[in-house]
Amino acid sequence: MTIINKSLYPVSSTLSTITSMHKKLENLQLQLATGNRYNTLSEMGSDRVHDINLRGRLSRIEGYQSNILTVENRLSFYTNGLQRLDDIEGDARALAVPNAYGTDGINLTNARNQATNLLKETIDILNTDITGQFIFGGNKSDTKPVASFDEIMNGPNGFVRYTQNRNSEDMGTAAGNSGRLNQALAGSTISLTEDGDHDFGFKIASVTATGTAISAASGPIDPAFPDAEQEMTITAGSVAAVGDTVTVGVTFPHDRDTVRYFTFTATDTDPVPANGFAVGADADETAANLNAVIAGKLESLTKTDMRSSSTYAAADGFFNGIGEAQDPAASAWYRGQDSNNPRQTVSANIDENTKTQYGVQANEKGFVELIKGLAVFSVSELSPLDAENAGRYDALVSIQRSRLSEDNNAQPGAIEVITMELGIASSTVNTVKERHSQYGAQLETMLAEIASAPREEVAMMLLTLQTQLQASYQATAMASQLTLVNFL
Repeated sequence: MTIINKSLYPVSSTLSTITSMHKKLENLQLQLATGNRYNTLSEMGSDRVHDINLRGRLSRIEGYQSNILTVENRLSFYTNGLQRLDDIEGDARALAVPNAYGTDGINLTNARNQATNLLKETIDILNTDITGQFIFGGNKSDTKPVASFDEIMNGPNGFVRYTQNRNSEDMGTAAGNSGRLNQALAGSTISLTEDGDHDFGFKIASVTATGTAISAASGPIDPAFPDAEQEMTITAGSVAAVGDTVTVGVTFPHDRDTVRYFTFTATDTDPVPANGFAVGADADETAANLNAVIAGKLESLTKTDMRSSSTYAAADGFFNGIGEAQDPAASAWYRGQDSNNPRQTVSANIDENTKTQYGVQANEKGFVELIKGLAVFSVSELSPLDAENAGRYDALVSIQRSRLSEDNNAQPGAIEVITMELGIASSTVNTVKERHSQYGAQLETMLAEIASAPREEVAMMLLTLQTQLQASYQATAMASQLTLVNFL
């Protein structure tokens, strides 16, 4: 009997096809379970390069978004802190109300207590930290940028002692020495002379006279040193006429650029009005009357305006700003980074070519002026209410209103300018963040088209393949029974 060769039916080829279909079935089942079109890079073929590039770009965007989150957190703390500091600045201005002494001078005491509390709060705000990183010290964020209130005010070289020393230097202690000016009368000539080449006390700026009876002149004691000690002379050549004036111009320690003028007017009324001098019987008596009025004015100014100016001058020397050398007689109140461009001290990359700069330093002008204004009220003993303390209060108020005026809001380093600059940084961050979100969504869509397996599509393919595989199994089983022996 003849045996029919198995080659009449290609069993191996059919089994190979079934095996391939079975592997494809397993792959579709895996895609349905995981949602991924590919399980390894080798399966991706030409899509591999696009997938890697898309994932790399998404990874960079995630990094930038992480930087943006850090910036947003810090800017949020800045916003809250700056808002409160601006409110404190307003409260400090509210302390500076001319002639507002209150019943029995209660406002003078309250001004000191309130200033002390506001200064403590200001220091606390400037020492704000985020998880141990102090945000008002520029790039130096591992230590508190501002010393404690007690150390600043009451330390061995604190502001209290520093102010006391400055007051002594400015007011002078020698007999007849009012604000470091030596005054003398010789016949009909009055002389006022600075007692040395220093920056303390009054500085003579000018002297003028009207009328023909009195002459006045000012200039350096030694012409070889025109910027050293100055002197002025006032000479009554004859009896002054009623209405003749002498105007003396001096500067105060806290502001050498501004001259304050005091005018004294000849009068024959009795009593003599304020800032008037009686016309005498002769030139010598007229000069003596004028000399007494000038001496009284300087004595009064020394106890009031000079004392307040001196305290502000102490604040200027103690609470120095950006780039200024710390006075060796004063303790260091600021310990953060000292940069001429505070915003650049801290930066973050938020896109390929976009960097945001958002550093802040506690020694910027707006913060320093606020600290000064609060510190001078905090150390000034203004009670009980009398003419001297009222005068000192009014002088402090005048300087305070000038230093903390809203007119200064546009100056570099002002609290409002810092707020605006950080607002610009925040706006840039929000714009870039939105762009990242939109671009990231587009990349995710493109990546999904490459790597994701649509479940509906996979399910249909799986059912189709299952039907094909079942048919192949049945056909193979039927064909495997077709032999000549069975047929015969």
